[in-house]
Amino acid sequence: MDEFASSTLVAAVGRALSEAGITTTAPHADGALLPFAAKRRFLTGVAARYGLLPLLRVGLVLPELASDPAVTALLGARGPLDLFERWSRLERFTHSRHRVLVRHAGDGSVAADHVGPPSEPPVPAEDVLVLGLLTVLLTMTGARGVTAAAGRGAQRTVFDGGVFTAPPPGTDTARWRFTWTSTAPPAPRAAPPDGTDPAGRARRLLAGDPARRWSLQALAAGLDTSPRTLQRRLRPAGGFQKLLAGVRAEAAAALIVDGRHALPVVGFACGYADQPHFTREFRRRTAMTPAAYGRAFTRHPPDKERTP
Repeated sequence: MDEFASSTLVAAVGRALSEAGITTTAPHADGALLPFAAKRRFLTGVAARYGLLPLLRVGLVLPELASDPAVTALLGARGPLDLFERWSRLERFTHSRHRVLVRHAGDGSVAADHVGPPSEPPVPAEDVLVLGLLTVLLTMTGARGVTAAAGRGAQRTVFDGGVFTAPPPGTDTARWRFTWTSTAPPAPRAAPPDGTDPAGRARRLLAGDPARRWSLQALAAGLDTSPRTLQRRLRPAGGFQKLLAGVRAEAAAALIVDGRHALPVVGFACGYADQPHFTREFRRRTAMTPAAYGRAFTRHPPDKERTP
């Protein structure tokens, strides 16, 4: 299986470097993905010439990318632990060679490692890029007083008070610790007007964050009703699971028709567990695989489906 990286991520690196006054030539992407090796050469070249700090600061441009489906899905996280779960699911979808492995998660901290195959672990340039992205995502999803540190033993603080600092030479950039002093409650999503039918109100709430791990209980809470009452009201529409499946398939179809997003990004943003789940459930609803749907309805089809 070929290794790919997100062209959106590489474009974000280019934008952040440009805003820092650094002129670079990012690798060209044919569509929404580009070869992993090209991404690695680009990042290591930047680090060799300018150091790690510009890559650590790339996350600061994330507010400019909030319309990207993957970024939107990550920003929908309901707290730090949900953010790390969503990030892990995104890695599964993109078959990422490198993964963020959470070693410990508590009320105010997360300890994690950036890991990869023993023969080819992530390099420092890749470590700090992901470290910086997750740090900024924590602040954007409601964590307050965020700090981030890297290294084993006496860790080096790389983010505090809203400011990034490059780790000193010799720091183990693949071992991280995030802390926060408090979290803001998730931004309330306005429930649809009472004038619509129960299924319509539920559908609109689900569509507001299809990437969320929805349950009947969570949906009922969002609609200010009891799970039993909601279950009864959704029976004419086929029930909760059928409604959720329909919302996700509709959202995925819209992104596929748009034609600008790789299928792994679409599947992640629409709340599927992994690529096989996406393919199976989308075909169940549309009688076509996501790739076939793209070939039929978009001028520039999404990248070919890849399964593990």
